[in-house]
Amino acid sequence: MVKQGWLRKVSRRLSIGQKISYGYAIALGVAVIGTTAGFVVGDRFQHAALERHNRAEEEVRLLHRLQASILQARTHQQQLIPLTEDLSALRDEYEHFLVHAAEIKRLWASVTTHAQQLEYQADGHQEGIPELLETYQGVPEAYFQQANQLLEPTTQANVSSAQLQALQQQLLSFTNSAIALRFDGVSDDLVDIINTSYEEASQAKATLLSWETIRIQIIAASILLSSLIGGLLAFYTSRAITKPIKWVTTVAQRTVQTSNFDLQAPVTTEDEIGILAASFNQLTQRVKMLLEEQQAAALQQQQMQETQLIQSEKMSSLGRMVAGVAHEINNPVNFIYGNLEHANTYVDDLLALIDTYRREVPQPPSAVQAQTEEIDLEFLQEDLPKLLQSMKMGSDRVRQIVLSLKNFSRLDESEVHAVDLHACLDSTLLILGSRIKKGITVTRNYGAVPNIEGYSGLLYQVFMNLLSNAIDALEEQTDTNSPKQLIITTEQPDPNWVVIRFQDNGSGIDADTQHKIFEAFFTTKPRGVGTGLGLSISRQIVEEKHHGQLTCCSEMEQGTTFVITLPVKPSNSLPKTTAKSDRPKPAFLT
Repeated sequence: MVKQGWLRKVSRRLSIGQKISYGYAIALGVAVIGTTAGFVVGDRFQHAALERHNRAEEEVRLLHRLQASILQARTHQQQLIPLTEDLSALRDEYEHFLVHAAEIKRLWASVTTHAQQLEYQADGHQEGIPELLETYQGVPEAYFQQANQLLEPTTQANVSSAQLQALQQQLLSFTNSAIALRFDGVSDDLVDIINTSYEEASQAKATLLSWETIRIQIIAASILLSSLIGGLLAFYTSRAITKPIKWVTTVAQRTVQTSNFDLQAPVTTEDEIGILAASFNQLTQRVKMLLEEQQAAALQQQQMQETQLIQSEKMSSLGRMVAGVAHEINNPVNFIYGNLEHANTYVDDLLALIDTYRREVPQPPSAVQAQTEEIDLEFLQEDLPKLLQSMKMGSDRVRQIVLSLKNFSRLDESEVHAVDLHACLDSTLLILGSRIKKGITVTRNYGAVPNIEGYSGLLYQVFMNLLSNAIDALEEQTDTNSPKQLIITTEQPDPNWVVIRFQDNGSGIDADTQHKIFEAFFTTKPRGVGTGLGLSISRQIVEEKHHGQLTCCSEMEQGTTFVITLPVKPSNSLPKTTAKSDRPKPAFLT
């Protein structure tokens, strides 16, 4: 099964003509490649054995030279004792001693490097050399350092006989010192290590001869195996040509007869038959997908139209109701507001009359004084104007709310007109005032922007959706230590269009949800709370009705920024060639 799977992968990429042409060529090629591979594998293992043998011989050579240099250095040191009577000969012998000292230092470093090599550890050598280096670490240096301290005075120009006699006694004592005996121990321990290295070199040579025999066996086996594989390839090639043709023909006939688009022709090759089978499968799947997409699109379009119709009816009814309520409230409010002016004037006149009476009649009757104290005239004179002023402010507030409701109710406008964006934003904020008071700070960064041509009622709806979503996000924020902020920014970066930003420091929107928030019926709110059409309709109003752009940028735990880009005039729609780097960049609150 493994061979058949491998051959199938190779043959499926060839055309029918190539399979016929290359069938026998592949069989011969496999035989040649197999033979060559046998040579390569055999040579590789033989080369590895040869390198191991060379390393073993190099180890023996280094250890021999180190042992010889140690013995020669020790001999020269002992020969220095009788030469103390001849200063010239002593100096010559000392020079030879220094030469061997330098050679031992170099060989000791070479042996250390050899023992630290990965190849040395991989060969499985005995641990004699590392143990030797660890046991006698610093011994050669200490030995030569003490010897140099004794012999250094002989290099001076004037050396007395007394100094030479003292040197002879010192050299005798140094020959039998502890450091000298330790230095002799290096040579003694090297004997066993060299014998072991000889044995390893012999084993490496035997392994090399063994791998030469194995190399010949691998080459012979590869020739036989590659010839067998070549024959199987030739047989398989002819069979692989006919089998896919039968499969494709059978599936095509069944698809035509039963109209079952779920049937798939097996694609086992990449030749002409495989391309035909893949194209047939793609055709049937495409037909099936088109049918399903048409049905799903029709159903979704129907649902969206029904929902939008219901939403439009709701908004239209709401607008008429709000307009009626605003009209009914507006009349009594105007009556109250107008009469407050007269009431204020009458109260001022009465208070002035009381002041005149108190000046003209310093000692009023006791009944008047009792009544004055009972009603607390001083407090009444001070509080009554404040009361009237508070009533005036309240009625003025009611008038502003009524005006905002009347503006918001204009949802069925059919013609564009000049729209004051700041007035729309302020009216929307006024309507949402009860929700904003719940610990939310609203900052208005209004720039110098002109009136645009558009539909104020529809823009009220967009602003209401975006501000309501921002307030919802801030109300859901669990961090009580962080202040809830909502920043509204307007600017005109270009004479032809204006930008409005709504920034909040809520919990943010994850990346997956950002790709779906403008889709119809998509909502993250609980069932029954939202329809999932707010942002979808807002984008349609901005882009289709006003030829602008509505985008969103958000980061988790940082906040969300919605950016509306609107042309000043419908003819100055936002150019599609505007680069992202040139467009206003959203900022996040911290």
